[in-house]
Amino acid sequence: MPTLEPDPTNASISHRTYFYPLPYPLPPGTPIPYSPGLPHQNPLNLPETPVEPTSSLVLTSTTKQFVDIRVFKPILREDPELPNEGGPRVRLDWAFSGTSSSDPIPDPYPLGIIENPDTATRNTEHHRSWPNPVKHASWTHWLDSRHPVSTSPEDMPNDEGTMFPVSSTETLEFGQGVNPATGKMWAYEELWIDGAILPAPTTNEPDPPIYSSVLRLDDPQHDVRGVVVRLGRYCQGIVMKGNYVTVERWEWAAKENELGEEETVGDWKRTVRIGDQFLPCATTFEPGVLSKGAKVRYWEYEWICEEKVAWKETKQEGEVNV
Repeated sequence: MPTLEPDPTNASISHRTYFYPLPYPLPPGTPIPYSPGLPHQNPLNLPETPVEPTSSLVLTSTTKQFVDIRVFKPILREDPELPNEGGPRVRLDWAFSGTSSSDPIPDPYPLGIIENPDTATRNTEHHRSWPNPVKHASWTHWLDSRHPVSTSPEDMPNDEGTMFPVSSTETLEFGQGVNPATGKMWAYEELWIDGAILPAPTTNEPDPPIYSSVLRLDDPQHDVRGVVVRLGRYCQGIVMKGNYVTVERWEWAAKENELGEEETVGDWKRTVRIGDQFLPCATTFEPGVLSKGAKVRYWEYEWICEEKVAWKETKQEGEVNV
């Protein structure tokens, strides 16, 4: 499935810090992005504080293949911080996987402040500048927890947005789509923070490079699809049989010595599991076991390693082991 050559600059680890719904269609003259102006600039009289109801993480590999998992945070005090024992998908907001693309564009909303909401005119003195180019991004959904495996590509959601680089590590996404709770269109903004992509030293490999790995399962005969992406110190996977979904998230954590101090090596720990199907995330933790083209079999299912890329931060540009 990969159509791009591996490039570490394509890889990213993105955490969502808030989701902010907006009316659709937007009233004329609405400043976009809208949420960064809160609470002082709020011409539509919307909630003054953006919130984040989920733990949302996107891992994108060196060939722009991604796994996006969004899990609801606990509502009741006795609920676990994140579900990690399998079972029902009550806490799963959304999980999907596919490929991403983006292209720089002119700022489509260059005048971001309303001068007079009644006449919807804008203050032409407030032109904006960004630390990096504004981009139009799109994400194909090859696998989507809200749609059965047999869903045709034409019936998958149209997922695209305008990406505003509000800082060197923060990107605000503005998009429009169908609200899954109502079935009606809405607009929204999401603030994403890029995390550092770091190696995951273990006792077996104390000085490893950074790894980007992708495993894929595509079994039309059994109506099953799955994707696992490991990037640096994170790994996420999703597998679906029909419309039954299983997701996992793993994170590398440093070990502690007897004094409670962090050591230079660590272990992988599962932090999210919903559903009861097998996911081969652990195979990506042992680089000597996995190679590009390798197959991981579990019962009648066969996962293929489509990508295994390694690089070190100290290497010069272009020195990438594939």
